[in-house]
Amino acid sequence: KPAVAARVVDRAAADLKPAAKTSTGKLRRDSPSASNHLAPDLAEYGVSPELPEPKPAPTVRSTLASAPSLLRNASWETKTEAFETLAAALRSGGAKARADAIANCAKVADMFVDHAGDAHHRVACAVLEAVVEAVPVLGPGLEPHLERLCPALFPRLVDAKESVRGLASAALAAVGDAFTADALLPALLTSLEQSKAPRAKTGVLEFALYVLSGQGGGTDPHARARGRHHPASAGT
Repeated sequence: KPAVAARVVDRAAADLKPAAKTSTGKLRRDSPSASNHLAPDLAEYGVSPELPEPKPAPTVRSTLASAPSLLRNASWETKTEAFETLAAALRSGGAKARADAIANCAKVADMFVDHAGDAHHRVACAVLEAVVEAVPVLGPGLEPHLERLCPALFPRLVDAKESVRGLASAALAAVGDAFTADALLPALLTSLEQSKAPRAKTGVLEFALYVLSGQGGGTDPHARARGRHHPASAGT
């Protein structure tokens, strides 16, 4: 009979499956580990499976090497990740990160100028955070680029997002702490000329007062402890 024959075939196929031991030592059928003799359970034999090696932490050099092609026509998520990675590398990279950043100062400045005005607030925050980390690392090497960088930063002082405004103020504070008034004056004049919104112009003037009056301190916690003022907030 066909039905009887089918049951006999099914039973014979089940009998051919190898048996696996359970935790109590009894034989058990249909065990995934037992049915695949090419991939035994290594833990059963006291052998730990090999784990993949962790990826090396991104460096300033590797981040900058991939940035131009990575950021071209990239999504806001990709841009945000790239600048967050750069900020983290600058923050924790030590002397090697400093040397790599200084050697690529023009490229770093270009990245900031090109993306500080990004329409997405998450990208803007990531860029501004990277500026905060980069300014003290780059030091005097950034001075030739201030006339391009500062005009890109001041408009963010009047951004609709409070998080962007706060990071813009922190970035400008870092700039104000790192450079003398003489070095900043050309950048301030250019920023004032390029600022279109009245509140943005106010921010430039307040920052100029902050710098020219010697009230630096911004991102320096010791200076803040001495009661010095923060830079321009443009009325926000």
